[in-house]
Amino acid sequence: MDWFWVLYALIIGLCVGSFLNVVVLRGLSGESIVLPPSHCTSCNHKLAWYDNIPLFSYLVLRGKCRYCGEKISPQYPLVEFATGIIFALLYYKYSYATINLNIFFLLAAASLCIVMTVTDIKEKVILDVHAYILMGLGLVYNMFNIAGINNTKLIFWLYGHKIIIYQAFIYSILGLIGGFGVLAAIRAITKFITKKECFGEGDAYILGALGAFFGIANAIVILILSIFVWGGLSIPVFMYKWFKNKEFKLFYGVLLFIITVILFLTGEYLNVFDSLIFQWFSLLLIASLGFYCCRHLLGSIKNGSALTVIPYGPALIFGAFVVMFLL
Repeated sequence: MDWFWVLYALIIGLCVGSFLNVVVLRGLSGESIVLPPSHCTSCNHKLAWYDNIPLFSYLVLRGKCRYCGEKISPQYPLVEFATGIIFALLYYKYSYATINLNIFFLLAAASLCIVMTVTDIKEKVILDVHAYILMGLGLVYNMFNIAGINNTKLIFWLYGHKIIIYQAFIYSILGLIGGFGVLAAIRAITKFITKKECFGEGDAYILGALGAFFGIANAIVILILSIFVWGGLSIPVFMYKWFKNKEFKLFYGVLLFIITVILFLTGEYLNVFDSLIFQWFSLLLIASLGFYCCRHLLGSIKNGSALTVIPYGPALIFGAFVVMFLL
């Protein structure tokens, strides 16, 4: 591996990250990403080229506008730095010491994921166009099996014509339908029960788009990973809120559920369950506590408690990056 090209990918990523900041901010404001030229969001002064050098300009200006002195949001250097690192890592893992079409699709998908993550964190909004582009990208990516991982082909006959498609494309379509369908169904069910929005519609679009790009099997992995990530971040926030609002039944119920699950998994790991009856009793206890928590949680939401404290979209995209880099 030539480290010069990894460094080059890092620099390209920093520049792309600067553009992604424009896509995020102008997408949320409804402005064109082309015109007007880059300007300070506080004083609207047009920025010179040397004010737009990724990371460097922010550090030189000490996080303040050269013209009005207002603070520049740390979002700019963070997105630039994250994009640069992701581009370098993707090139290192997938380039195979040469530029190939696969790496371009992965970089494009990563860029769209970064944009959706920032818009969801910033405004709890997923712009449909970003998800649609990723869906289309994923379908094309798998239609021509650009990754080259699954070379299995399926043969169909239609009106006497022989049609050959890659199995990866079938998995892509299933990932799109299944990914969108699962979260859309969960959203509809929770809304029917609680009469409130518990999940954003954009989350279903994200998982559908990721399913189209990574396939149905990886979409399941992404969903499972996102549940753990989102739960790990959200549960402490919820528990603090429940304790503060004196919702002690829910607070202690969830706390007891977590402790029971930890003890059960520890026992399984240490192989201390000699009796099958004791093992089944433990599972029944966990299921009962889980049902108790869900019942009180739904009651809490009906009474006005907000569930979406932490957006779910970034957890899905975190799962996608895990699949991209580790699987």
